[in-house]
Amino acid sequence: MNDSVRELRGQAAPCAGVLLAGWPVLRWFVARLGDGGDERFGLVALALALILTPRAVWRERIAAWRLIVAGVFALAVAFPVSGTPMLLRALLLVCALSVLFCRGGGALGRAGLLALSLPVTATLQFFAGYPLRVLTAELGRPLIALFGVATERSGVALEWAGGVVVVDAPCSGVHMLWTGGVLVCAVAAWLRLGAGRAFFFGVAGLCAILLGNTVRAAVLFFIESGLWRAPGWAHEGVGLAIFAALATGLLWLGFGLKGANREGGAKPPAEPKLDAPFERVRLNRRLRPTVVFVFAVMCSGAAVMPLAGQRGTVSTASDADFPGWPELFEGKPWIRLRNPRDAAAFASGFAGKTGVFKQTGADGAGRIVVLRWIREASRGVHPAADCFRASGFAIKPGGLVRDANDVMWSEFFATKDGETWRVRERWRDDAGGAWTDVSAWYWAAVRGRGPWWAVTVAVACGD
Repeated sequence: MNDSVRELRGQAAPCAGVLLAGWPVLRWFVARLGDGGDERFGLVALALALILTPRAVWRERIAAWRLIVAGVFALAVAFPVSGTPMLLRALLLVCALSVLFCRGGGALGRAGLLALSLPVTATLQFFAGYPLRVLTAELGRPLIALFGVATERSGVALEWAGGVVVVDAPCSGVHMLWTGGVLVCAVAAWLRLGAGRAFFFGVAGLCAILLGNTVRAAVLFFIESGLWRAPGWAHEGVGLAIFAALATGLLWLGFGLKGANREGGAKPPAEPKLDAPFERVRLNRRLRPTVVFVFAVMCSGAAVMPLAGQRGTVSTASDADFPGWPELFEGKPWIRLRNPRDAAAFASGFAGKTGVFKQTGADGAGRIVVLRWIREASRGVHPAADCFRASGFAIKPGGLVRDANDVMWSEFFATKDGETWRVRERWRDDAGGAWTDVSAWYWAAVRGRGPWWAVTVAVACGD
């Protein structure tokens, strides 16, 4: 056992034990990296967390209390065998790893990088996308008024004398928020900021990012409304310019916090030790091997638990109220496809029914229509872009469009093996409510009553 204790003085063995306990989370993490979304950029945050960890942290012995706390988190990861979102279990695994090697200066920054390495952007876009768009639109009104343009907000739309400009999903700022979060955490870890200053730096960074996104949306309002003329690259250029300014300001603030104690030649205080409250709790040398053994049992039990546990059954709502599929779509007949190709991603994860139809227009052009009847608000109602990504398509956003009947849709283009589809999508209910993105629908659905319909129309660009 003495050899085992010496081996656990570094970080490798405890971290390996925690990772073994969370193997279902690791499998999910790898699968999400290959789903075609932006989640693979989480590897950048993970690499920064490892690179910015001081060498001394990898070498010194881990306190016994940390082993026990990490073991408890490892058990918590495995305990909910079914029914718990995998992202929540992944956050518990991050807590276990953070307890082990996030200590000393910059610890909070490294823990934040670990959390941001998880596939969180799609979830943030689903839950926070619509509220962030509402906030951006409301905060942008005073900035727009400074240039003499009066606006009124209706949902995520800004109405003015010349028409309506919609704050669409990309303007929610979710991607800027994630990128800014990685920057803030990396700077806090690099400069070895203590917990208090890192927390202040994080709050300041969050406020700065929200303000920056508001400024970007206000500038884009003038471009989209036609009040300002701008080249086609202005959308991306404005965002990059504002983020560069934010990054410069945050770096200045970070260095200011790092050198605040050195003004006047004063000697900076020693870095606070996170283990200080536990220093009085000293274990007999004979007792530490027992702690190591308990930690190993915890991790082993957590690793075996998912294999031994029974899979929970997924309860779905009753489909007795399903009214049946309509015979016409947009006034034209269609044919239901019984075994549609690549439709499994649309049909999974929510309570309701999915129908895939083929429709041929008067001009001979064909299109595929996916109709989902949804019983209850659920995270499992994926946007169509996620379903296409799951089938290997690359996605290019297309913004908001109106069809011949003046109905608003969100649009994107999906490409795979030289094949390109133009896809439009919307959500609606039977009471006249309509939404163009899944986040806006979800927040309306949790406050209202269903059922709802999700409509996806895909047309091959060659048709």
